[in-house]
Amino acid sequence: MYSNIEMSYEKHVVIYWANLSRINNLMIILNISMFFLSGLVSRGYYYTFYSIGCCFLVAILAVIPLPVIRRLWFYLMNLLIEFVGIYFLAASIIYWVRHEAHAII
Repeated sequence: MYSNIEMSYEKHVVIYWANLSRINNLMIILNISMFFLSGLVSRGYYYTFYSIGCCFLVAILAVIPLPVIRRLWFYLMNLLIEFVGIYFLAASIIYWVRHEAHAII
């Protein structure tokens, strides 16, 4: 089964990496525009740094010409790092909404 998945991945490797790069760029823009420009990061909240760090790591690993870029396990590792970044972004959004809601009341 793994060989079938890997063969399918090798056929569409360009599409998968292009979509991961697009999602990653969107995540970086969201992090910067939502948290750095709003000033929430200056109050000592660090999940945003973790999220943007994960996104930068995926961006760097996608750009560096490594020989393992065509391997399925390398793509899945980058996808996992991206999901960790999405988790930290979602946690930051929830914190931001709750924090701003308490500041209004």
